[in-house]
Amino acid sequence: MSNVQCAQCNNKPACNADTFFESQLFCWEKNFKEWTATKGKRVCTNGLCFVGINKGEKVQGCGKCSDLQNLSKCFNCSHPLCNDETKLSQIKCYRLATNQRPNARKSKTCHPSYDSCYIARDIFWRTEQNCGECPAIYENCIKCNHTDFCNEDSLLPLSTTGETRTISRASSTTTSASTKKEPTTNFIKHTTHRSSPRSSAQINKKDNKMLALTCNVDSSDRDVSTS
Repeated sequence: MSNVQCAQCNNKPACNADTFFESQLFCWEKNFKEWTATKGKRVCTNGLCFVGINKGEKVQGCGKCSDLQNLSKCFNCSHPLCNDETKLSQIKCYRLATNQRPNARKSKTCHPSYDSCYIARDIFWRTEQNCGECPAIYENCIKCNHTDFCNEDSLLPLSTTGETRTISRASSTTTSASTKKEPTTNFIKHTTHRSSPRSSAQINKKDNKMLALTCNVDSSDRDVSTS
């Protein structure tokens, strides 16, 4: 009989009718780190079932919340199998992964072990929203729990980093301008061509050639006149 629910009576003949069994208090039972809850096989003589959260794990059974330790949440009830996890408060959050488009954001009812929502932005300022605490990988993250769906975009607006991003872009532009190279003189299609200026030596050489040519012309003219 250890694997079935059982209620025992001896107060009158034929006491073990269906109505008697249905009036008995059975609770959902789940110990710490067990995977799933099972229907209790023993009548809860305490008169109260409970469901609570112990270090992020759901626990269920027969007993008073006030008699239990290490529970961050706890709920008591007195109806058969009343202590399911839906009795615990569950915050609702927006859920979005950084590799999803903003319009893919969904509404999510969080597991009872979560008491908060968060919104975070990665190094590319893509958004992540979900239930729980801020993940350690994010430097820019805000947690909230004052209301359902509190992890709105407005909680961590892009404008809060607008100055930093603008300064970063401006300094990058300044750096690239200071290190800008002159266009090459290679004649490649669709490029800007610029001829390099001549040196002073080349200019002087040309002037000397012009002077020598002028002198030769003058001497020729004198020879013609004397003849």
